[in-house]
Amino acid sequence: MRHPHHEPSNRFIRPAFTLIELLVVIAIIAILIGLLLPAVQKVREAAARMKCSNQIKQLAIAEHNYHSTYGYFTTGYMYAGNYFAAGFNVTSNEHTWVTLLLPFVEQDALYSKIDWNLNFGAQPNADRVITATTLANMLCPTDPVASVPALNDYAKGNYVANYGIGAWVNVHTTPTPANTTTAPGPIGTNSRYTAVSITDGTSNTAMFSEVLRSSGNDFRGVLHYPEGPLYTHNRTPCDLTPDEIRSGLCVTSARAPCTGVFPDWSTRRMIVTPRSGHTGGVNIALCDGSVRFIRSGVTLATWQAIGTVQAVAGEVIPSDF
Repeated sequence: MRHPHHEPSNRFIRPAFTLIELLVVIAIIAILIGLLLPAVQKVREAAARMKCSNQIKQLAIAEHNYHSTYGYFTTGYMYAGNYFAAGFNVTSNEHTWVTLLLPFVEQDALYSKIDWNLNFGAQPNADRVITATTLANMLCPTDPVASVPALNDYAKGNYVANYGIGAWVNVHTTPTPANTTTAPGPIGTNSRYTAVSITDGTSNTAMFSEVLRSSGNDFRGVLHYPEGPLYTHNRTPCDLTPDEIRSGLCVTSARAPCTGVFPDWSTRRMIVTPRSGHTGGVNIALCDGSVRFIRSGVTLATWQAIGTVQAVAGEVIPSDF
C-alpha cells in the first residue's frame, strides 16, 4: 500500500491560456493602446505649444529690453535707397530685427562677429557666420519641416514680426520712421516705434507670430534678410491663400502655399500669412509682452485691428480676441 504523502497532487498545476483567451488579451491590449495614443499625442502637442509660446514670450521680453536700452522697438529691417553707389553700412545693409535682438537673447558672441559694412543679402561673405547660424530659440517644435538644408547661407526660424496690413515693398529712399504698408505694424522698414507711439495700445497690437518653414529654396522664415522674418495681417492665421513672395524663392506646399509675384529684391512686394503646426491657430506676442493663442477662425476685422499700431478708418479694437 502506497503512503498517502506519495500520492500525486494537481493542486499547483495551472492550465495554459487557450488560443481564444490569448487573442482576447491581445485585443484588449490593442484597444488600450488605441485609447492611449491620442491622449499621449495631445499631451505632446500641448507641451510643444507651450514651448513655442514660451519662446515667443522671450522674444517679446527681448524687444522690451531693446526698447529700454535704445528708447524704441527694433526696425523690421534697415534699407537705404541706392546703397550700391554709397556703400553698405549699419543703416543700409538689410539686417533685420532678429539681427538686432541677438544680444538680448544671449547671442552676444554671434552679434560681436557682425561686419556692419557688408550686405546681409550678398552671401556668402564674412557675415555668413551670422546668417547661416540656426538659433534654437527661433524654432517651434511643432513645425513639420525638420530641416531645410538647401539654404546653406541662410538659417530659418518660425517666429516673424508684424509688418502690418498691405504688402511690404522695396524702399528707394533714405531711412525714415515710416512703414511702407497700408496700415503699419510695429516692426517695419527703418521703423523706430516707441511704446507710446502705438496709439492702439500695446495690449491691442500684435508684435510677433509664427510661420511655417518650407523645405528647399524658400525664404520664408529666413532670420537675417528682409524677405524672411516678417508677416502681414492681410489674411487670418492659417489661411491657405498662397503667400505672395519672390518667384525664385517660393517652394509651395499644402500647409504653406505660395506664389511668385516679383522677380528680385528691387521689385519686392510681399504678403505672408502666419501659420503654425499647432491645431487650430497660432501663438502671437502682443506689444505689451503678453502671449495669446489666436484661433484660425478669428474674424478678419479683429485680426486686422490688432495688426496695426494706429486705428484705421472704422476700426474698433475688439475685446474677444
